[in-house]
Amino acid sequence: MTIIPFLRVTRRSGSSLLALTALAGALAGALGCSSGATDSSAAAEKAYGAQMAAKGFWHEALFRFEKATRQKPDDAELQNDIAVAYEAVGETAKALAAYRRALELAPDETHIRRNYARFAEYYTAAQRAGSPGEAPPAPRPTPTPPPVPTP
Repeated sequence: MTIIPFLRVTRRSGSSLLALTALAGALAGALGCSSGATDSSAAAEKAYGAQMAAKGFWHEALFRFEKATRQKPDDAELQNDIAVAYEAVGETAKALAAYRRALELAPDETHIRRNYARFAEYYTAAQRAGSPGEAPPAPRPTPTPPPVPTP
């Protein structure tokens, strides 16, 4: 019986078959379905979310940022990242709430204030126009870069 093309298993002894079956199971688990981020810490979720955002996978990025926020609800950077992701997927009301929360947590953070100002300008124009289709194109927000590991 062939489990993996390069690994041939013969039925010589129960212990070697059991060991090879365990190895095949471990390999299948390692190579199986994975969403990419195996570490579920807030920092890992945030870093993976930033990678997904950079690739344009905004729904995945939003999922990761929300997951991280459940662990660190008072993190202004995460609130900013969620706001950027909401904005990117067209959830403007949620983006506005997240930007306001980020500013509440860190009112002096320049990049959060800049992102909010750009968004507020777009949001106001969209509200005046009456529908998002008539508003000017959305500004390109700047997601928070992933944390740099300390040695």
